[in-house]
Amino acid sequence: MPRLSRNLTLLGKLSLGVGTVLRKLAIAAAAIAAAYACPAAAGPSGKGVQLAWFQKDNIFRSGLRGTHTLALTFDDGPNFNTPSVLDALKQYNIKATFFIVGVMAHAYPAVLARVAAEGHLLGNHSATHPLLGGHYDDDPQALINQIRIVHDDIAPLSPAGTIFYFRAPYGAWRTAHAAILNADPVLKNYVGPIYWDEGGSIEIRGGYIMSAADWDCWHRGWDAEKCAKGYLREIRRDNGGVVLMHCIHTHSGDLVRAVLPILVAEGYNFVRLDQIPEYKQYETPQPAAPVVALAKADYPVNAAAGR
Repeated sequence: MPRLSRNLTLLGKLSLGVGTVLRKLAIAAAAIAAAYACPAAAGPSGKGVQLAWFQKDNIFRSGLRGTHTLALTFDDGPNFNTPSVLDALKQYNIKATFFIVGVMAHAYPAVLARVAAEGHLLGNHSATHPLLGGHYDDDPQALINQIRIVHDDIAPLSPAGTIFYFRAPYGAWRTAHAAILNADPVLKNYVGPIYWDEGGSIEIRGGYIMSAADWDCWHRGWDAEKCAKGYLREIRRDNGGVVLMHCIHTHSGDLVRAVLPILVAEGYNFVRLDQIPEYKQYETPQPAAPVVALAKADYPVNAAAGR
């Protein structure tokens, strides 16, 4: 795919072009300063919670379990299989969150635009879907590029005031990443890394599929109906949660069509991630608008009261 190759080459040039020793030292120093300067607030557990999107750990708790409410999330898109997922969601008027990979967004810009146009939330899933290991701590600009490239793709398609969310590829996250990214004046306003409640693994007990993960279903040669059984049983046990799926596989749309009619019939509510109250505590506070005092002559005068 020539365009995909060009995007990967562009990412490499961006990383190398700004990756001088002096710049790395400056970024690292700013990251350390941000880590110490970042304010904290008391979270549900009473512990301090960093008020920026890049938390030191994955955000595992969604607060949706037991609420009969689901947040459907779709990773790794967009591609030519994503429209099938969008068609299924549109049929039931359900809004979801799509975690976007940069090289896929560049390869399928029209599909990305459709995701946004149909009211779904665009999330950030990195530029090339790498395993974010320790080598990114040694090259802070490479880590920033992974997130910033996707932000530049999704921000223009998102309404003003949108809160942006990040999910780490493979769910892999390191504490040092948070300090590096929170030093960036734009990226620090994200919320994340967001984990999930359902859809992370396959579990079989007594011959019954008790939970499922779509990519693993397809690796095992299962069809959508068989995979859906695991999703439905896990969702029912939890009675709500953030559901992990993908929108890039041949059976992705079939899986959505297999689970949605049942979940809708059972009365589940559906939300985007920015509608989840539990995540509000992780939003970076924005500076208050300055209060401008009006001169006395600017106030409207009640003629009767002035007599």
